[in-house]
Amino acid sequence: MVFITIEGIDGSGKTTQAKFLYKKLSSLGYPAILEKEPTDGAIGKFIKGVLSGKEAMGAISLQLLFAADRSEHLRAIENLLKSSVVISDRYYYSTIAYGEAIGIKREYLENVNSIFPKPDKTFILEISPETALARLKNRSNDSEIFENLETLLKVKSAYDKFSGQEIERVNAEAGMAEISNVLISKTLGFLDSAGVKAQVNGGAHAD
Repeated sequence: MVFITIEGIDGSGKTTQAKFLYKKLSSLGYPAILEKEPTDGAIGKFIKGVLSGKEAMGAISLQLLFAADRSEHLRAIENLLKSSVVISDRYYYSTIAYGEAIGIKREYLENVNSIFPKPDKTFILEISPETALARLKNRSNDSEIFENLETLLKVKSAYDKFSGQEIERVNAEAGMAEISNVLISKTLGFLDSAGVKAQVNGGAHAD
């Protein structure tokens, strides 16, 4: 039906906003599904070990693992994409942005991910790396290998290069509630333009 992705640098609030959006759409009667990358599958779990610093791996090998995890992810949700509003916390934009930030050629990363379907809508949450890092320091969980100012500046620069009809940028410097309201408004407007309607019985259809 509709594939929506939420993107942004670490600390941009994308995971929180993806959850808010999923809950709101579900409450309005849309058949919403919340997904994330890396996944909780075998490949995704290994990737998380690398990101946490528990496993060592070369830059290209890591990005190829992201692609493999994505391939399995899409295979698993193939049927859901036909009948649901699927929201994914991260997609191939992250692989390209973070991969470029650590020195891999963007063209190579784009080619590796060219086999994957383009989302119907991608929201990129825009925030300064300094603000993002301040938010990350307030989190209780362990930090990841990309969570430093030098890397996040490069990641943001890579995100800035994305363009396309499906991409919409959202100011993520505001409070969580304000950002959520903007995302929900933009998403509802997009779903309406795509002919996807909520129904009181919890179903939806595409005209």
